[in-house]
Amino acid sequence: MNLPLLADPGSSIHEAYGIVEPYRFHNRDMYLPATLLIDKQGVLRWMYISKKNSDRPSLDSIVEQLDKLNAE
Repeated sequence: MNLPLLADPGSSIHEAYGIVEPYRFHNRDMYLPATLLIDKQGVLRWMYISKKNSDRPSLDSIVEQLDKLNAE
């Protein structure tokens, strides 16, 4: 699967989509990882906010969401 990925070191995407409040870690604002499906118009269609830094959605769950969006 070929999907574009975006690193967000300045947290501008987190802020733009209102994901969550940051937490402090070593005197820096940090955000939990998030997986977003954004359509070509920039509309957020699906979001998964991790519960901890190592938490990520499975590939199967991402594909399932993409299938749902393609069926619309």
